[in-house]
Amino acid sequence: MRNSLLIILIIGLATIGITGCDRVVPELMTDPVTPTEMMPTDDPAAFTVAFVQAAIDLYKAEGRDAAIAYYNDPANIEGQWYVFITDENDLYLAHPVAPRFLGKDIKTVPGLDRSLVGVEIAMATTEGRWTEYLWPNPGTNKLEKKRTWSIRHDGYLFASGYYEPWVRDPATLTLVSKDEPVAFTHNFVLAAIARYEFEGLEATAAYYNDKANIDGQWYVFITDPDDMFVAHAPSPDLVGTDLKDVLGLDGSRMLGVEIAAATETGLWIEYLWPNPATDENEQKRTWAIRHDGYLFGSGYYEPVVENAMDTTGATDTAAAEN
Repeated sequence: MRNSLLIILIIGLATIGITGCDRVVPELMTDPVTPTEMMPTDDPAAFTVAFVQAAIDLYKAEGRDAAIAYYNDPANIEGQWYVFITDENDLYLAHPVAPRFLGKDIKTVPGLDRSLVGVEIAMATTEGRWTEYLWPNPGTNKLEKKRTWSIRHDGYLFASGYYEPWVRDPATLTLVSKDEPVAFTHNFVLAAIARYEFEGLEATAAYYNDKANIDGQWYVFITDPDDMFVAHAPSPDLVGTDLKDVLGLDGSRMLGVEIAAATETGLWIEYLWPNPATDENEQKRTWAIRHDGYLFGSGYYEPVVENAMDTTGATDTAAAEN
């Protein structure tokens, strides 16, 4: 199409030169070349690079505002591919999947394993760079490995990425010191998800219903997509009941409802709960995350601060859909 328009334009200009006609030739409108014209999606890495380059080409042809408007429009998401853009200060300008994050700094975005994903993506230069990290695939509702290509142009960051299946040995994901309880909790839960992918729900539920697999203060609880418990080793009587019916120790806090609000990017929540390692009520920090519709969670305990009230709530663990 673009070549045809160019030929027509050249012929028109030649006609003017030959005839001396003062007819005005309409200005040729520039459209971004879509990656589908350049590279097949069965080569996802090459397609991703072309997809990002098309965004830069649009920026060059139509300007900053046009590029931002185009890539903030969800209509321009192509399968698993979308472009996000930041300014020279790494603040999001365009993100069609998570518009609520516009204006936020990409460097504040952590990975699900607490890696500095946003910082790594923002390290891109005019040569570009690949960043790999664990992230939920909205097309499958599962955690998968995402490969994001980011590159600088005029100081702006242009990026997109694609997903690959995540295959990890569950045993390799808990090799973190318990002296780092946040990291250990993350890996403890991710190991349960990896086991689910390796062995399926039935075997995974059986494993985490076995009290032999409680590791000190750490255990994994699992619910199905309807929030019904399928695994809870310290309290086996909870299996078959609804997480959303669980109340805080004072009977007034809808604790289960808050935990069930966890999404595919995870959620931290704090509350007072019995510690199976000490048989005492202690402040617990739980991380819960959705995977394939199921909810996986675990947590650790901290000393109770005198006169502290059980009013802490849930917070998101990740800041954006990269």
